[in-house]
Amino acid sequence: MAAAVNRMFGDLNVPRQRVVDAVLADDQRLPLADQYGAMTGPGAISTAALQAARECYAICARLHDADAIKAGIEAICARRGIRGPVAETIGGYIARAADHAWWRRALRRELLRRFEHTSIQLGLTYVRADPYVSRETCLAQAAQNYANQKMLESVTATNENGDVYSLAELAALGMGNKTLRRGELMLRIRGFEEVADKMRHIGMFWTITCPGKYHSVGGTNAKYTEFGSPTPRDAQAYLADAWKRMRSALHRRGIQPYGFRIAEPHTDGCPHWHMLLFVAPEHQAVMEAVITKYAMLEDGDEGGAEENRVKLVRIEAGKGTAAGYIAKYVSKNIDGAGVGDHKVFENGSTYIIAPDLFGNMEFTASQRVTYWSQVWGIRQFQQIGGVPVGVWREFRRLSAESVRNAPEPIREAYQAAQKVESENPAIAQRADFARFIRAMGGPTVGRRAAIQLAKRVEDVEGRYEQVEAHRPVGVYLAAQPHAVYESTRYRWTIDRDGAGVALAVPRTGVNNCTPGASAPWTHIKPTPKNKNFAPSFDAGRSFDQATGAPAEKVDQTALYQRHKKRPPLSASAHLLHLQRKYPEGH
Repeated sequence: MAAAVNRMFGDLNVPRQRVVDAVLADDQRLPLADQYGAMTGPGAISTAALQAARECYAICARLHDADAIKAGIEAICARRGIRGPVAETIGGYIARAADHAWWRRALRRELLRRFEHTSIQLGLTYVRADPYVSRETCLAQAAQNYANQKMLESVTATNENGDVYSLAELAALGMGNKTLRRGELMLRIRGFEEVADKMRHIGMFWTITCPGKYHSVGGTNAKYTEFGSPTPRDAQAYLADAWKRMRSALHRRGIQPYGFRIAEPHTDGCPHWHMLLFVAPEHQAVMEAVITKYAMLEDGDEGGAEENRVKLVRIEAGKGTAAGYIAKYVSKNIDGAGVGDHKVFENGSTYIIAPDLFGNMEFTASQRVTYWSQVWGIRQFQQIGGVPVGVWREFRRLSAESVRNAPEPIREAYQAAQKVESENPAIAQRADFARFIRAMGGPTVGRRAAIQLAKRVEDVEGRYEQVEAHRPVGVYLAAQPHAVYESTRYRWTIDRDGAGVALAVPRTGVNNCTPGASAPWTHIKPTPKNKNFAPSFDAGRSFDQATGAPAEKVDQTALYQRHKKRPPLSASAHLLHLQRKYPEGH
């Protein structure tokens, strides 16, 4: 990538040259691009993952102290720029670290984020270039999504009744379906608004932006470089911390707002928040003061902070609905349905983000926003206050028979959650989230709701370890905790040919643990190949940059070794092996 940028721009300014020099000097992690400027592909990622897994396995074979093993694995992870495994047991920790697939996922995520962060620093992710995310990141994420979809289509699940579905069909019934996701969000927002109207609460639409030092502004912002070039995840952490302070200050004053927040990116990738909040009218002035205070707490005296850092639109009765006001923000961050032109306001001007066409692949503004959230792991939509949405979804799994003799609040909530489709208007019924909120005890009850989610503790044999899972099984009235109204659930069997962890097992089966010691990783078994899996982004294939379709197989080892560098004057791998084998004095 550094070589490609040098060819494109020639002489770079000092901040960008530092970024390029840092990329050239980084020989511990995967290279961002090959010698021709194309992003490092899945073949190199797979090879690097295999090497890392083998290193971890070698540490496990050489050491027999859990703390020493963890320290060695953490050092390997740090050298490659990723976070170490998170597990409940040492066995699960080691199983992840020695698994080629775990490393492949971690390295792919790290590479994509580092590539995109470099693009932001160089000004290649910006309104005048590629808004929200770079085109290379779009192509890579589109290829990954395509591979995920093909994998889901290739695997089937069978329940106890003999019904067979592909995983893709089952996923389309949930919130992975963009149409259903948008519909449920709008249903809940409308429910909040209807409750607020009944309670004479007012609606407030806030927009909160990060301080200037979190914005690259196309690689031209000196404050951004001086602050250490924060990533969009760093900016999201700042916004979350600011909201935590606001929420605590409001709570101390007895104010409980409820509504939704939407995280969306500026064109340089830095996130900002839109929040639709409802509150009692007597709390309006205090809430405005609190949110403004904490939004301006950091660098509040910098230029443009007064105009851009925090903005408020009061939603007045008779001038449109709150749901209608926020609908465009919900839609343009999911699939763009019914939005029209995707407009952004940058540097005092309004720009229209037009779709891009790369080969025969079109990337709309909404797709770019979705890829941005996937790459950076940023949650786009989150409910603030209100009632638990998990109980709402659980009621949709209950049958009429199961709640026939239930108390009135249970039956009322059940009726509110049901949608009945019919051409007869006397029979047709839409789900009513406002009615559900009232049955739960109101919009400010939170976790003290009248109806709670019932869960059963089960020991689940996962891919890496046995864990204790708390699985929903129904609902119960808080006043009658022993009477559970169970939901309808199915037991699914996946038709894979094996389960477990794929390990890079050395040729020898020697265990260097002391006699009698029981190693926590000895129960791990290799995973047989699944002949039903379709070729995926992880299968060592290259992908066509224009179409995202799999291309020819690549020589993974040669591809990675071609880019792997050793620090100047450092010992070769063979010399290091000899030094370990024949210590000084022997």
